[in-house]
Amino acid sequence: MRAAVLVATFFFAPEGTKAFTPTAPTSCTRTHYHQSCRVLASTQLWSTVDEKMTSFTSPSLGVSSQIVDDFIQNYKSAMKEGHEWSKEFGFASDDNEEVAEGAFYALFRAIRELDSGTFGLSGTPFYVPSEILAKAESRDKGALTGYFHFTPELSTALEEDFLDAQVGSTDNRKGWTVNAVSMPSGSSFEEARMSLEQVKSALEVGTVIFNNIGAHIPKLAGPTLACTDAMNLPGAVNMYCTARGMRTSAPPHTDRQDVVVVQTEGAKRWRVFTPPTDGNVKPSADPFARGKGEDSLPLHTLLEGKGSRLGSELLMDVVTREGDVLYIPAGFPHTTDTVEETDADYETSLHLTFNIDTHVWNLDNLNVRNIALKRAGYKDLLQSPRGEANLYKGKVNQLP
Repeated sequence: MRAAVLVATFFFAPEGTKAFTPTAPTSCTRTHYHQSCRVLASTQLWSTVDEKMTSFTSPSLGVSSQIVDDFIQNYKSAMKEGHEWSKEFGFASDDNEEVAEGAFYALFRAIRELDSGTFGLSGTPFYVPSEILAKAESRDKGALTGYFHFTPELSTALEEDFLDAQVGSTDNRKGWTVNAVSMPSGSSFEEARMSLEQVKSALEVGTVIFNNIGAHIPKLAGPTLACTDAMNLPGAVNMYCTARGMRTSAPPHTDRQDVVVVQTEGAKRWRVFTPPTDGNVKPSADPFARGKGEDSLPLHTLLEGKGSRLGSELLMDVVTREGDVLYIPAGFPHTTDTVEETDADYETSLHLTFNIDTHVWNLDNLNVRNIALKRAGYKDLLQSPRGEANLYKGKVNQLP
């Protein structure tokens, strides 16, 4: 059944090189979107969640909150389905037990049910504070708040299991690169495994990244499964740990996946930009891997706005805190820091990034197009240069 769903998704994805992208413009007025997120993120300006939502939809900001309203309605509707799913897989023991895994399922189902204009290069990022999620759940505290912490969950896993991690670079003028946190010093388990002390040392240098961590820590297997089942698409989860006071925790970059961020400990500032429009200047760049490796998306150039060579515009400037949810479509540059949190009462910012892996598994219309041309016996004039394995580079980006 799940394979059939994947095949259906593969053949009915929208046009171009992007997954789930519309031809109509989004309802959000992008030039003011980042202003609303700044307002929404400031918890000192409102005493109730209702007032937050009223301010978010204020006409003076020129912003439509339709995507957030739709998400909340979908989330409420999906809670019962999430609870049934959590019972089926043994996370909840009876009808009265509400567990976080069911809320994760409802979160991803709510995103799945959004308009197709939410996804891909024509998509719309959005942010939902934990207070609004809690209200939708009829709780005082959101189910996702504080789900996973550095201590004890990650610390225990590092001491008991064999985990792998990388530490990221912090120069916001250059492409993001990563290096291993540790290397085996011997052949025994103790000599080969990464230690808690090594991770703590790496945190002094940059963000520590645990890729596909849901396959290694049992507590994170549930949310990862929830993502895959609720989205009916391949999913994975990465975990990012950053010390407070880090000026750049991730330099500006784009991702191949639509991502759902859940902040589980501490806080992190996010700045999200529109996709670069410098394709004619840099046609060899992969739009889903900008700012990585040899490619660079300097922060100061992004902040120059549409008039810069990149042609990007700031959409969001928001601080995520425990239980908050942030959605960023594939191909949208973003950068993070914890510099505004130097006086905070936490040591480590920790968030989970759930990857909706459409492009990774070739579930997009670019691949449908390529297959159709091959079956019809046509020569593809936009085919990547010989020897180039990346389908998303070069003339292919001239497609609508």
